[in-house]
Amino acid sequence: MRYILILLLLTLSLSSNNSKATFIPIIFKGNNIVSTSDLEAVVGAKKEPIFIFWKEKVAKINLKMYPRLKETFTLFYKNEGFYDANISTYKDNNTIVVNIEENRPILIKDIIVNSDLDLSDSITLNIGERFRAKDFKETKRNIHKVLLTQGYCSPELSTKAYLDLEKYIAYIKIDLEKKKLCHFGKITIKTKSPTMNDDIVLSRLHFEEGDVFNIEKIKESYEALYSLESFDQLTLDYSRKLYNKKPVDIIYKEISKKIHTRMGLGYATDLKFQGRFYWEYRNYHGNGKKLVFDTLLSKDRKRVESRFFVPYIYSIKDYHLDFLNSIGYSQERDIHNFDEHVAFDKLYLIHAGSEWYNSIGLGVEQRDIFNASQILDKHFFLIYPFIKFIYDKRDSKLNPKNGFYFSHNMEYGLQYSSDSTSYLKYEDELRFIYTPLSDITFSSVGRLGAIQLYKNSMPESKKFFAGGAFTNRAYGYDRLGVVESPTKDSDFGGFTFANLSLEVNFPIYKNFRGAIFNDNTMISESQGIWEFSNRVISSAGMGFRYETPLGPFKIDLGVNVHDKSQRAIHFQVGQSF
Repeated sequence: MRYILILLLLTLSLSSNNSKATFIPIIFKGNNIVSTSDLEAVVGAKKEPIFIFWKEKVAKINLKMYPRLKETFTLFYKNEGFYDANISTYKDNNTIVVNIEENRPILIKDIIVNSDLDLSDSITLNIGERFRAKDFKETKRNIHKVLLTQGYCSPELSTKAYLDLEKYIAYIKIDLEKKKLCHFGKITIKTKSPTMNDDIVLSRLHFEEGDVFNIEKIKESYEALYSLESFDQLTLDYSRKLYNKKPVDIIYKEISKKIHTRMGLGYATDLKFQGRFYWEYRNYHGNGKKLVFDTLLSKDRKRVESRFFVPYIYSIKDYHLDFLNSIGYSQERDIHNFDEHVAFDKLYLIHAGSEWYNSIGLGVEQRDIFNASQILDKHFFLIYPFIKFIYDKRDSKLNPKNGFYFSHNMEYGLQYSSDSTSYLKYEDELRFIYTPLSDITFSSVGRLGAIQLYKNSMPESKKFFAGGAFTNRAYGYDRLGVVESPTKDSDFGGFTFANLSLEVNFPIYKNFRGAIFNDNTMISESQGIWEFSNRVISSAGMGFRYETPLGPFKIDLGVNVHDKSQRAIHFQVGQSF
């Protein structure tokens, strides 16, 4: 029935394009359970965009669809569990009217499961609810996903729905015998390229021959390979099965257009209006290397940076290392009570896995600090090794709904001369995200940082500041210094830092979501490990989110709970949690 409905809609669509289309309004009467918006979507009804507010938001369809509407909606209602629905259509004053009597739906009487694998989280059907074809299909899809995720690729699976149209009930019967585990078989790179080393391709795979088969490892491998931005086409073919082993054949086509340029104007909470130029050479001289030139220009910040990335420069057994060199120059003004010019060069050795991201490196910086009169006040030349660990168990990088995330950053300023700065600085971050069945997401982020200064003075910009979309949202980016009271802070950065953010994210309408949050920040002038004070600035606020493929577009308004005059608005694309 589902395929008949798709074919019918396709026929309607094709016929509507044969000549110039005439669109007339369509209205629905009598539908109580199925929403009007769902009915409009069935026939692709068009409405004026929300930003054209001066026009009436009336749904319209192609007039040529009219003769088949009754059949289309009758099939749709059967898929929604209404087998006795009565549909009639007529035209009234150049408007199509669809009268609907939904009548009694089919309800799920029982769900019988005979399985040697736990399927409780896979079955989206519930006893007493209306039987819908798409829910039944989703359950079957979830079961197949669980099987392939846990390594069972040869199961005996039967999923059936028995409908009693006289009693308006449905019985669901699921029989599963998972059989033996499957394993990854031989991995073969079918494409032979003089400019792409096989070791580079293999280093991005998140599985090896002999591992238990897991469809998620295939997905993660696709993401890792595509992150090289060196392929126009890529296939990891695991369709074959030989004695419970699934060989993987890798076929790819290297990128043809290697140079990409972007220019644009935009607005960000911390930088206000800004312009950007971005130039990128992908697969630079082959083997996935990348050369980037990036410039940013705004009133408060200027930045020029060049990055050179080389994948797989060394491997210790299965632990591969990539190389990155970042060199650049930046200027910052009117953010703190000082202005700063920084020239830098950073060298990284990086390993990125499915859950772990590790990097070590060496940074060299020249920082020139200017006073309010734009006179050079202090000069620092810093050399520091650094290390970063990330353990990411979130279910999505762009918009997570469940999981946790931990990161640790540490850098150590080397005392290469008697007047050089020697220090130890580290930051830890822990995130928890949980979404129950009601689609309300609870998130928390805790951040801790500390600096121990061993020798000479330290650049103020290396100390801890807060404020902005990722810390305390009642303040602008880095506008919050050492906390003196719940309503007052200084212009100076601190040696110890703590921040706790709590947020509840809830649905509003379709892709629109709302949020309420609470941020708490402590910045202390005390040195040492966790030398915290009891002075905390707390803020609360609300926000709106619009879900996009690149993550949520967010607007947050934060207010200091003890000083309502202190507030800030933040715009952001992407998730803070």
